[in-house]
Amino acid sequence: MPHPLSLFSHRPRAIRRTGIATAASVAALLAACAAPSAPAGDGPARPAGGHGNAAFIGGYDANQDGQVTRAEYDTVRKQRFAAADTNRDGWLSEAEYVAEFEGRLQQQYAAQKRPPDAAHAASIQQAHVRFGILDKNKDGRLTEDEELAIADRTFKGADTNGDGVVNAADAKKP
Repeated sequence: MPHPLSLFSHRPRAIRRTGIATAASVAALLAACAAPSAPAGDGPARPAGGHGNAAFIGGYDANQDGQVTRAEYDTVRKQRFAAADTNRDGWLSEAEYVAEFEGRLQQQYAAQKRPPDAAHAASIQQAHVRFGILDKNKDGRLTEDEELAIADRTFKGADTNGDGVVNAADAKKP
């Protein structure tokens, strides 16, 4: 059986995006939780992605105090974007975005002493979908402005009580 990603890698980007358009609404929900993370030593490299309050806090709580302020969140997001921009041109290509996510995912699997599996392959495939959603103008470049727009929506969505901090109190919507 071919590797799940090989089904997409040999097709032009436009065909890949068209073929996965039905997953776009699901991917939009994932975009906030599975955004690029910092490499080990440069902030939290905990969850490579995930849903919900615990995954959000686990992924952005740089000082590990059990909560995420907007300033802390913005700092981590900027670090992650910079780490992903390997050629330092100020924007992320799909390859850079996916490679950074894959690196974090591999770290997570290694920490769990877990070999890559079907869920790993599906997560990588989903990263390609997320890129297509985040790249609002469809120019193949995820800019800092596009990243900032999703970061703003993501934080506001996670801060369900609107107090400017994401913590356990936000796990249940008011």
